[in-house]
Amino acid sequence: MILFVGELLADMIAEESLETAKCFEMKVGGSPGNIASYLSQLGVKARILSRVGNDIIGKRIINKLRQKGVDTSYIQIDKEYGTTLVFVQKTKDTPDFFVLRGADRFINLPNNDLFNGIKILHLSCWTISYDDLFKKTVSILGEAIKNRILIGFDPNCRDKIFKCGKIDKEKVKFILKHTNFCKPSLDDAMAIFGEKDYSLEDTIKYYIDKFHALGVKNIALTAGKYGAYVSDGKNTLHIPSNAKKVVDATGAGDGFWAGMYYEILNGKNFVESCKMGSKVSAHILKFIGADVELSNKIWE
Repeated sequence: MILFVGELLADMIAEESLETAKCFEMKVGGSPGNIASYLSQLGVKARILSRVGNDIIGKRIINKLRQKGVDTSYIQIDKEYGTTLVFVQKTKDTPDFFVLRGADRFINLPNNDLFNGIKILHLSCWTISYDDLFKKTVSILGEAIKNRILIGFDPNCRDKIFKCGKIDKEKVKFILKHTNFCKPSLDDAMAIFGEKDYSLEDTIKYYIDKFHALGVKNIALTAGKYGAYVSDGKNTLHIPSNAKKVVDATGAGDGFWAGMYYEILNGKNFVESCKMGSKVSAHILKFIGADVELSNKIWE
């Protein structure tokens, strides 16, 4: 079983620019929820620690996750703050967004049985975006390490999700040094380490070396239409994109995580696991939003 800690929210997706859009399609979102939902559909048990508002959107998120088979018993209900909302424009590339942060900021530490049956702890960058939330995340991380649980960290960091309006790189580095599995997008890497005026190959190598230097053991750096570059610290392999049709990029990275975790828990090595991640990601790209039905027919 995998434990996901992070944001649950509603994606409000527009066809037009966010500056002029009048209509939004609501989709259940939040990267941890998306990955957990995909894994549950593929037969892998998943549990979520998160917090939503005492509102219709929060209830809808919980019901949707339950329908997919996710363990929602650790999702907390906040009576003061509403469910977090993200407004995003549909795009074939990494989507831009703006956030109305709500209940996900106020996750409380649960009882010790949170880790029963857990093999991997997955953390979102959103869990380190506020000081109080970071302290709780460090506590959860420490318990996981004590219980010899592997750590996955999604460095989906953007200035706009941090309280100070700027990525807190010291917090990011602290989590990275304990990370077994990391899947940054090229945009994630740029946000953390800055843009580089190199060739694509040299840029990829620079970012991968940066993540390894901070302590990450296994890295899959996804680069949109250029596919993924996978490194276990010894060798780097390029996995071309499997995408044949691209409608919307929302949730594609989460699909990669799900396929990767599925194979890792089934005993495959990291490189082979990332090949499955690429296949699942390509399937997600065919649809609008991250709320996509999955089955093992994707790779049969």
